Amino acid sequence: MGGADKQKQLIEAQIAVCKAELVELQKTCCLNKRGEKMTGLIAEVERLGQDQLALDSMAPDDAAAFIDQLEAVGGKLGVLYATCCTPTREPIYAAMFKSLSKIHLRLLKLQHGR
Repeated sequence: MGGADKQKQLIEAQIAVCKAELVELQKTCCLNKRGEKMTGLIAEVERLGQDQLALDSMAPDDAAAFIDQLEAVGGKLGVLYATCCTPTREPIYAAMFKSLSKIHLRLLKLQHGR
Protein backbone atom coordinates (compact mmCIF):
# COMPACT_ATOMS: atom_id res chain seq x y z
CA MET A 1 0.00 0.00 0.00
CA GLY A 2 1.37 3.39 -1.04
CA GLY A 3 1.78 6.37 1.26
CA ALA A 4 -1.17 8.21 -0.30
CA ASP A 5 -3.41 5.15 0.04
CA LYS A 6 -2.43 4.84 3.70
CA GLN A 7 -3.17 8.52 4.33
CA LYS A 8 -6.56 8.19 2.62
CA GLN A 9 -7.37 5.13 4.71
CA LEU A 10 -6.45 7.00 7.90
CA ILE A 11 -8.57 9.97 6.83
CA GLU A 12 -11.55 7.69 6.20
CA ALA A 13 -11.07 6.17 9.66
CA GLN A 14 -11.14 9.64 11.26
CA ILE A 15 -14.27 10.56 9.31
CA ALA A 16 -15.89 7.41 10.73
CA VAL A 17 -14.85 8.39 14.26
CA CYS A 18 -16.29 11.88 13.81
CA LYS A 19 -19.55 10.47 12.46
CA ALA A 20 -19.87 7.96 15.31
CA GLU A 21 -19.30 10.68 17.91
CA LEU A 22 -21.82 12.94 16.21
CA VAL A 23 -24.42 10.15 16.20
CA GLU A 24 -23.75 9.65 19.92
CA LEU A 25 -24.12 13.38 20.51
CA GLN A 26 -27.41 13.41 18.65
CA LYS A 27 -28.75 10.53 20.76
CA THR A 28 -28.00 12.38 23.99
CA CYS A 29 -29.26 15.81 22.94
CA CYS A 30 -32.45 16.92 24.62
CA LEU A 31 -33.34 19.69 22.16
CA ASN A 32 -35.15 18.67 18.96
CA LYS A 33 -34.03 21.71 16.98
CA ARG A 34 -30.38 20.90 17.64
CA GLY A 35 -31.03 17.28 16.73
CA GLU A 36 -32.20 18.41 13.30
CA LYS A 37 -28.98 20.39 12.83
CA MET A 38 -27.00 17.32 13.85
CA THR A 39 -28.80 15.16 11.29
CA GLY A 40 -27.72 17.54 8.55
CA LEU A 41 -24.20 17.62 9.92
CA ILE A 42 -24.02 13.81 10.02
CA ALA A 43 -24.90 13.74 6.33
CA GLU A 44 -22.25 16.39 5.65
CA VAL A 45 -19.62 14.38 7.54
CA GLU A 46 -20.57 11.29 5.53
CA ARG A 47 -19.91 13.22 2.31
CA LEU A 48 -16.71 14.80 3.62
CA GLY A 49 -14.02 14.47 1.00
CA GLN A 50 -15.82 11.80 -1.02
CA ASP A 51 -14.80 13.28 -4.36
CA GLN A 52 -11.21 13.92 -3.31
CA LEU A 53 -10.70 10.52 -1.66
CA ALA A 54 -11.88 8.81 -4.85
CA LEU A 55 -9.02 10.34 -6.85
CA ASP A 56 -5.83 8.37 -7.52
CA SER A 57 -3.77 11.32 -6.37
CA MET A 58 -4.79 14.50 -4.65
CA ALA A 59 -3.66 17.71 -6.31
CA PRO A 60 -3.20 20.83 -4.19
CA ASP A 61 -6.55 22.21 -5.42
CA ASP A 62 -8.30 18.97 -4.46
CA ALA A 63 -6.79 19.08 -0.98
CA ALA A 64 -7.77 22.74 -0.66
CA ALA A 65 -11.38 21.91 -1.56
CA PHE A 66 -11.38 19.12 1.03
CA ILE A 67 -9.96 21.52 3.63
CA ASP A 68 -12.77 23.99 2.81
CA GLN A 69 -15.30 21.22 3.49
CA LEU A 70 -13.48 20.35 6.71
CA GLU A 71 -13.60 23.98 7.84
CA ALA A 72 -17.35 24.15 7.17
CA VAL A 73 -17.97 21.02 9.25
CA GLY A 74 -15.73 22.36 12.02
CA GLY A 75 -17.57 25.68 12.04
CA LYS A 76 -20.97 24.02 12.37
CA LEU A 77 -19.63 21.74 15.07
CA GLY A 78 -18.25 24.79 16.87
CA VAL A 79 -21.68 26.43 16.87
CA LEU A 80 -23.21 23.30 18.40
CA TYR A 81 -20.43 23.12 20.99
CA ALA A 82 -20.69 26.78 21.96
CA THR A 83 -24.43 26.46 22.50
CA CYS A 84 -24.44 23.08 24.26
CA CYS A 85 -26.43 23.10 27.47
CA THR A 86 -24.30 20.63 29.45
CA PRO A 87 -20.58 20.13 29.99
CA THR A 88 -21.00 16.35 30.13
CA ARG A 89 -20.89 16.22 26.32
CA GLU A 90 -17.55 18.02 26.16
CA PRO A 91 -15.54 14.79 25.63
CA ILE A 92 -17.70 13.99 22.59
CA TYR A 93 -16.97 17.39 21.08
CA ALA A 94 -13.27 17.04 21.92
CA ALA A 95 -13.11 13.69 20.11
CA MET A 96 -14.74 15.18 17.01
CA PHE A 97 -12.43 18.20 16.92
CA LYS A 98 -9.44 15.89 17.38
CA SER A 99 -10.62 13.78 14.42
CA LEU A 100 -11.03 16.87 12.24
CA SER A 101 -7.54 18.02 13.20
CA LYS A 102 -6.05 14.63 12.29
CA ILE A 103 -7.82 14.74 8.94
CA HIS A 104 -6.38 18.19 8.29
CA LEU A 105 -2.84 17.07 9.08
CA ARG A 106 -3.16 14.05 6.79
CA LEU A 107 -4.55 16.25 4.02
CA LEU A 108 -1.49 18.46 4.29
CA LYS A 109 0.70 15.37 3.91
CA LEU A 110 -1.24 14.29 0.83
CA GLN A 111 -1.14 17.79 -0.58
CA HIS A 112 2.63 17.86 -0.29
CA GLY A 113 3.18 14.33 -1.54
CA ARG A 114 4.19 12.71 1.75
